[in-house]
Amino acid sequence: MKVNKGKFVLPALAVGMLAFAIYHVTAAQRTYPDAPPPIEPPTTPFGHTVAGSGIVEPNSESSTTSTIAIGSQLSGLVTKVHVRINQTVKAGDLLFELDKRSAEADLHVREAQVGVADSNVRLQKDQLDRGEKLLPRKAITEQDYVTRVENYRSALAQLELAKVQVAQGKTSLDLLDVRAPVDGTILQVNIRPGEFVSTGGSQSLIQMGNLQPLHVRVDVDEEDLPRLKLKAPAKAKIRGDARQEEVPLHFVRLEPAVIAKVSLTGANTERVDTRVAQVIYAIEPNNRLVEEKKILVGQLLDVFIDAR
Repeated sequence: MKVNKGKFVLPALAVGMLAFAIYHVTAAQRTYPDAPPPIEPPTTPFGHTVAGSGIVEPNSESSTTSTIAIGSQLSGLVTKVHVRINQTVKAGDLLFELDKRSAEADLHVREAQVGVADSNVRLQKDQLDRGEKLLPRKAITEQDYVTRVENYRSALAQLELAKVQVAQGKTSLDLLDVRAPVDGTILQVNIRPGEFVSTGGSQSLIQMGNLQPLHVRVDVDEEDLPRLKLKAPAKAKIRGDARQEEVPLHFVRLEPAVIAKVSLTGANTERVDTRVAQVIYAIEPNNRLVEEKKILVGQLLDVFIDAR
């Protein structure tokens, strides 16, 4: 008897597809153990803690941010930049220069006007002296004498105005040299020779600040304020540090105003409608992590404050 093998093909395929479907569904529903995080989240070194995120900044006393954004009082073309990033400067050191040619020419014109005004003063003084001799002899009228007096006074006023304009020109010339307002370190340089800067620009031309010592501005949620103890021990940890090395912090001040939270950490559980108090702490300048440039301005740290 001859067997027809073709009639077994479709049932075999159906059984194979059914087995594959069962395997796929079973594999999709299989649960796997949660993989450990690549780096353990930071843990508090204290028993009772007020925690917050802190941002590293210079130590200038200012609200919101202590980085100094350098601008220019005058518009002009940058001719020379005298500083570089990471350079330490003193108050009054030259940061950059703007094109001075127009201001120098204007100053020369004003200085020449002083000479003209001074000559006019001498002329009017001579006329007044002559009038004082001629008036008693009735050689000139009293009205002529009064005119000579007023001309002399006007000449003196014009000379004074010319001198003030020279001083104004020198001030404008000095403003084309932009100098450091305080001692500090150059953090950013956003200009180059040949660029035009304006007084209405929103971008800071140079950013600087005093980094000795660094400060940490910590956002503490207003719900945690009853547990916050000022001058209590506080420590910070660098994000991503597998060793979770602790950075001791020293209390500096509490900002007196509670504000809306503006420094976000990116966590998906973070509320953006939270109001926070900002507590300022200092890091010791000789801290190893600071010396190794592991802590930088603008960096976010996890901060823990002892609440015992």
